[in-house]
Amino acid sequence: MHQYTHIYPTLSSEEEFLKQTESHRKNIGSAVLSGTAGQHFVLTLMTIHRDGPVPGVVSCFSPGSYFNCPVSISAESSGKRVLHEHDCFEFSYVLRGHMYQNVEGQRYLYPPGSCCLINRHTLHTEELTTDYQCIFFSVSADFVQSLLNYGNMLLFPEEQNSADNSVFRFLTGNIEEDHCNEKDFLDFVPRITETEQQRIVHHIFEQMIHALLEPHYGTTYLLRYLFLRLIGVLCSPEYYTISHLSARHREDAFLFARIDQILQERKGRITNSELAELLNYDGSYLGRIVKKHTGKSLYRYSLTFTMSEAARLLRETDLTAAGIAAELRFSNRTHFYKLFEEYYGMTPGEYRRSIRGTVC
Repeated sequence: MHQYTHIYPTLSSEEEFLKQTESHRKNIGSAVLSGTAGQHFVLTLMTIHRDGPVPGVVSCFSPGSYFNCPVSISAESSGKRVLHEHDCFEFSYVLRGHMYQNVEGQRYLYPPGSCCLINRHTLHTEELTTDYQCIFFSVSADFVQSLLNYGNMLLFPEEQNSADNSVFRFLTGNIEEDHCNEKDFLDFVPRITETEQQRIVHHIFEQMIHALLEPHYGTTYLLRYLFLRLIGVLCSPEYYTISHLSARHREDAFLFARIDQILQERKGRITNSELAELLNYDGSYLGRIVKKHTGKSLYRYSLTFTMSEAARLLRETDLTAAGIAAELRFSNRTHFYKLFEEYYGMTPGEYRRSIRGTVC
């Protein structure tokens, strides 16, 4: 890793790394910034080597603060870590190995070079079931805000559109408090080789860590530059493919699948209020979910299951049309006949005769 190779522990030298990082901590001395500056820019390096002398090591770098600690791993807990959230944006970048990450209950596999940018207040955690080394890089909304120039002088025309990319739009679009419940994230799939990843992306993180360990006048601007450089790399179609994923959309899809299952089980004969109580959701919200996925109201969509069951009973049983109407909880037999004819273009009797040649 070029001149900063010593910053990253190899999978076989965690103990040596612990000694080296202790000397770095001493060198920081009194370089603690006032207030909560350390919370605005935090870089965490996690190394998991399940069969090593130290199964896991976490090292945390922030302005004026640096520490590391071992990670205990048990067979019972490695894949069942508690989901957490925080009021900052978090990048996860896999340096080597393969890491499973859980975002709002959905499991994703991240191979070397892949990256994820998680929105504020989005539940997530990494699993400890595989060997990997990953950078978790967090920035606050205030830090993102500080990157917006708002009339500050820029020396080069190339800088004018620096914020016009997917990552910056994602970050700036979620700065305000009323936008912090989107539960979405950006997924980055590398289009470059691992060698190119080391040369381009790893080097940026090495420079960040070096700047955090050895701050000097202008380091804040250096970290801003490196952050913008990282965004530029991630947004380059030459280097990465970006996907915008929404936990809310996944929740909607899951909820619609559950609605679909219930309607199938109940043959469509369930009221909006009954469904709302069963799923513990507002009835109007459930109606919007159905409308979004089918283009129909909940009532009209439910009828497709009811009429499908009515047709099945006409084909496979000897129940009369009146008996089928009663089976499907229609108190008004005429209303049932009318709905059936609307769906199949013929009365229940005509439908049975066309299928079986018998009299209803």
